[in-house]
Formats: sequence, C-alpha cells, structure tokens
Amino acid sequence: MTIDRSTLMNLELLVNAKTGKLQNSLIGTIDCTKTSVGARLLRTNLMAPPIRVDTINARLDLVGVFLEEEEFFYTTMEHLEALPDIDKMLSHVALVPRKGKLGGKGSANMNEQAITANVASKGIGALVCIKSILSVLPTFGRSLQDQLSILESKEHNRRVASNEPDLGNDSNSIETEEIQHGIGEDSSTITDGSSLLIGLGSGPRSTSNTRHQLLRAILLTMKQPAFAEILSAVTEIFTESTTFSRNAHAMRHQECFALKPNTDGMMDVLRKAFLANVDDIYKLADEYAETYGLPVSVKETTTRGYYLSIPTDMGTDMPDVFIQPVKRGRFIHCTTEEVHSLSSRAQENVQDLLIMTHSRIQEVIDVARSKYDALASLSDAIALLDMCHCFADNVASSRLSWCRPFVTDNDEEPAQQSSAESTTGARSSGSGALSIRNGRYAIDVSGSGLVNSESVSSGNEFIPNDTYASAMQNFTVITGINGSGKSTYL
Repeated sequence: MTIDRSTLMNLELLVNAKTGKLQNSLIGTIDCTKTSVGARLLRTNLMAPPIRVDTINARLDLVGVFLEEEEFFYTTMEHLEALPDIDKMLSHVALVPRKGKLGGKGSANMNEQAITANVASKGIGALVCIKSILSVLPTFGRSLQDQLSILESKEHNRRVASNEPDLGNDSNSIETEEIQHGIGEDSSTITDGSSLLIGLGSGPRSTSNTRHQLLRAILLTMKQPAFAEILSAVTEIFTESTTFSRNAHAMRHQECFALKPNTDGMMDVLRKAFLANVDDIYKLADEYAETYGLPVSVKETTTRGYYLSIPTDMGTDMPDVFIQPVKRGRFIHCTTEEVHSLSSRAQENVQDLLIMTHSRIQEVIDVARSKYDALASLSDAIALLDMCHCFADNVASSRLSWCRPFVTDNDEEPAQQSSAESTTGARSSGSGALSIRNGRYAIDVSGSGLVNSESVSSGNEFIPNDTYASAMQNFTVITGINGSGKSTYL
C-alpha cells in the first residue's frame, strides 16, 4: 500500500508538520536501527506499509522472539552494531570504472579503464567491508541457529504437552539439515516453509503454518556457500589485520596496507616512504611544541592532507612559522612549509598505493560481482533483522504498554479473544474490520513543549481512545489548530 505525499505530511510519518524536521515525527521517534540498510527499509515501509497477512505475522513472530529472549536481543544488537555500511559496499562492488575517451591524449589506450585514486579507494574499501562482514557471519549465524533450535524445541514440547500434531516436523527437519550442511549451488534462499521475500512483502504467499519462518530464512541467507568463496578470495590477498574502521584516517591506512607484503617491490618502497613522511610530520609537531611552548597536534583529512591544530586559548598571535591559519571552533588549523611539503609527498604515496592496489584486486572484485545476488540477499536479510530488532527495542524501552495485534484476512472469521489479552491492543474483527482499544499517540512529543513536564512524568499527557471501523461502520478523524471549533463540532 503506497501512501501519498499529503498523507505522509499530515500523519507526520517522516517529518513533523511544524518545522519539517525529523524530530517529533514517527520515524524520528521509532528509528533505533543499527545499520543503514535497516534504516532505509524502515523508511520504505513507512511510505509503503505491507498489507499481506503472512508478511505482517512473520515480522511479528520475529519481534516476539526478541522480546522473549533477552540474551538473543543483546547478542543480535552487538552483531548489528559491528557491521559496516552495507549499502556503500554494494554500490562500490557494482561500480565499474569508465573506459578512456576517444580522441583524447590517451586515445591509443582508449579501451583501458580510467582509474583514479578515488575510484581505487572505493573498490578497495568495498573488499575491506566484505571481509569484515563475512568474517562475522559464522558467529552471527551460529547465534541465530542456536536460538532457532531453542524455539523449535519449545514449540515441540508445547505440542507434545497439548497433544497437538507436530505438523512442522518434516519441513523443519529438512530445513535444519540444509542449515547445518549448507545450501546447494543451485538452491534458492526461498524455501517452502521459510522465505525471505515474505518478510519483504513480495514473493509467493506462504501456505505453511510453520512459525519463525522469517528467522529461518535469514539464517539460510547467511549460510549461502557463495560467501565462503568470496571470503576465501579476499583473504588470499589481504592481511589478517585488515578490517573495516569508521574512522576515515584509519580506513585510509587499511586501504594502503591491505595487500599482503612482499608481493610487489615497488609497493613496499611506497609504503616505507609514506610511513617515513608521516613520522617526520609528527616529529616536526613535537619540535614546534617544544620550541614555542604550544600544544601542537597533527590532524588529517582527505582533501587537505596532514596539518597542525593549536587550541585558540593559546592566543591568536602565533609565530610566523605557522601559515594558512583557519579557526575551527576551539582550535586553529594551520601548517608550515615543511609540514605542507611532507603532506604533499605522503598524499602522492597514498594515491600511487591505491592505484597499484586496485590493479591487483580486480580478479577478487570480479568474484564479488559474480556473487552480487548473494550479497544483495544478505543485505535484505540484515535489513529485515535490524528493522524487527528496532521494533522490539521500541517496545522494550517504552514506558507504555504494548501488545501484539491480531491480523486476519478479509474472508476469515475473527479468532476468539483470549482472557490473557492486554487491555491495550488492536485486533482485526474480520471482513476488513479494525478494532483498537486504548490507542495512544505514537509520536513522542515530550520534549517539544506541546505538553507540560508534570504530565509527561506522570504518563498521562494523552488520553487513550478506542477506535472501531468496519464495512458497516466508519470513523472520522477531526484535526485543526486550537480554537478552530473541534469540540463545538463534536
């Protein structure tokens, strides 16, 4: 179901109607995802929420698992926080440098790829991200498999205690065997009892009554044999210490020293020259600090290179040796002629290293491109897991009571309400009916000034309301500013 733009604005799903910012909107309130792909999927689902019952129930089952198993909740959160930016990794793997232009200075080599340091950095960074992601997949998948085994054991014991037929044993045993021994080369991550596409709201409709099919589908996705092939190709050329870093400076070092040493004599010379230039910059900074009595530190950015940073409380009257001063907050960024010269040489070394490294990883990048479907399905699986974990995180950290909604198809009769159901809840009453009891405002506006602090602390800033709508009975939403006559109309 696609929501039009005016409805998005009126419901404040993506931005609040007053300031147009993320704060005090629905996504600003509930978005606690740990990965970029999870945040993107959450935003997409707010703009086009799923309406398939099997998709909704599969996600609710996974959210319920996170809420029931505290250890599994925190283990998954730790693994998600350690993952790099999967979106950028996929885009950089798919990036193919353009060919040389016809008629230019290099027209004789017009079929050669035009490689720049920036393009080379993206390709190397993509492989570093792949290595970091695929290295944690075994432990991540093991935690999911252990949790799935516990859930299936509990379900089996429950059926035995209630004398119910264990209908899912055959399919579950088959899928468990697939998980333990891996999936064949021609196998799909979509199985009869568990489908990743069901969680995404597409693909064939599920006819199985097997619970936890989304968790099983995510686990099957992580167990694809293509990942072992990609990881093996990457580890053959990269050092063991190569790993992803969110610090841009550290990541640049990872890219320059990713390839194993002693594979190319020229690269080894460039690495030594780069380290020598950087060491000379830090030695100069120590000499300036001792000579002029100033706390001098070394900073680095991709555009400016290496430069010096001095606190502003030392005064603006700096020695003449410091040139190109620029004030940035509480610090003054500057350089010297010697530091600038060493920085230029270090940047040239980095560019040469990146281009030489990129030319030696093309075969590995081609292997990753040939398995792009597997990497894309892994991205979807992690996004689903992260989004459902986000929903569970909101419920666990909320001071309000939550319950699981009951959803049925239009042609199904509503299930009988159990006595254990929460007093705050939502139910489907069959034939497309909607029933909400004690519904509350979903957007947190406690810090916006719209409610006073006393009512926020007491938890009574909004009065819950009951809502019922069916084919025979509708409801009307009345909105307007204060004093517009809403109460008079009612």
